[in-house]
Amino acid sequence: MRKGTVSHQSLPRKQAPRIALVSNSSWYTWNFRLGLLRRLRELGAEVYIISPPDHYSTKLIAEGFHFVHLPITVYSANPFVEWLSIARLIRIYRQHQLDFVFHYTAKPNVYGSIAAWQCGIPSIAITTGLGMLRDSSRSLSWWALLFLYKVASLLCRQLWFLNTDDEQFFLQRKLVSPRKTFVLPSEGVNVNWYRPVCKAHEVQRPLRFLYAGRMVWSKGLAEFYQAASHFHAAGKGCSFHLVGFVVPDHPDAVSYDLIQQWQAQGIVRFHGETEDIRPYLAEADCIVLPSFFGEGVPRILLEAAAMGKPIITTDFTGCREVVEHGVNGLLCRPRDAESLINAIEAFLSISQKERQRMGWEGRKKVLCKFDEEIVIRHYLRALRQFLGWPARRKKTRAYS
Repeated sequence: MRKGTVSHQSLPRKQAPRIALVSNSSWYTWNFRLGLLRRLRELGAEVYIISPPDHYSTKLIAEGFHFVHLPITVYSANPFVEWLSIARLIRIYRQHQLDFVFHYTAKPNVYGSIAAWQCGIPSIAITTGLGMLRDSSRSLSWWALLFLYKVASLLCRQLWFLNTDDEQFFLQRKLVSPRKTFVLPSEGVNVNWYRPVCKAHEVQRPLRFLYAGRMVWSKGLAEFYQAASHFHAAGKGCSFHLVGFVVPDHPDAVSYDLIQQWQAQGIVRFHGETEDIRPYLAEADCIVLPSFFGEGVPRILLEAAAMGKPIITTDFTGCREVVEHGVNGLLCRPRDAESLINAIEAFLSISQKERQRMGWEGRKKVLCKFDEEIVIRHYLRALRQFLGWPARRKKTRAYS
């Protein structure tokens, strides 16, 4: 056994396993995986979150989880800095004597899998979407990332995906063995937190279309703006709203200046960032996400469907996992403003009763497939398989 590693053949009775989640953002960990973290803690695990610090890191600490600062740069391609990240992860894993690690997003998936293998710690890498990897010019960095993913897939116990398109992308390029892949049905959504809001008195007003997410072009912001401009000019009496945050260091970012320009034109209404999207979803009549980003499964679509809201999104990877055309929403072609406009026209033409039916169909789909409890069960099954924890509870016989 390597120096500083921990044996994972069997955990001593009463010893709490140390389980870590490694990602490039505390924000994502808090917003997408808090239910999993709490369940692991309830079952007796010591839970570690390893990520760059942001204003959600303190929330995780206040919840009683162990937070470890990971100085990793999301968009850097400096080879020295990248190899240094692996060394840092090795040091962190050995220092905290972890028993199991879940990695998320490209850099933690690759570097973390290498570090965990070096430390003798079983790990699972979870691709939360291929992003620009799916839509690349086959540059040197693109090929390098594919090679690194192939290395990571050899070193981790399993490689999880959030949709079958991403799984097939890896399998077709022979980046991973089929026996190591698993498709997780999204990252789940808390269906008790995101639930329909019944309004006592429905006020007659123009239909409200909402985009919520990062302000990046690959999420379809140009198409959303073009659609808003079309209906604004036509005087159709519907309104278009944006909620989310600007990411100026993102290579695909929409700038602050442009967002302000759109706001000043009165074509879209920008509401800024929020820590609770539910009030905005409750007020919206339809959620619009014209993404061609290469999503895993967009969380905003799950939240919207869970709250009984119809959706217009693209017939694209990840998005079509949530929406069945004509059932709980409408699909349009990616990168096609005219197709989006046609979908919105179609939505405007249907009755209020039909829009409500779409919303309830979305809620039903989330309950059957994307409930957070379903996702958590998959995590626990993997931990039983590779760590022997938690032990299965014995069923007790009921006597009458």
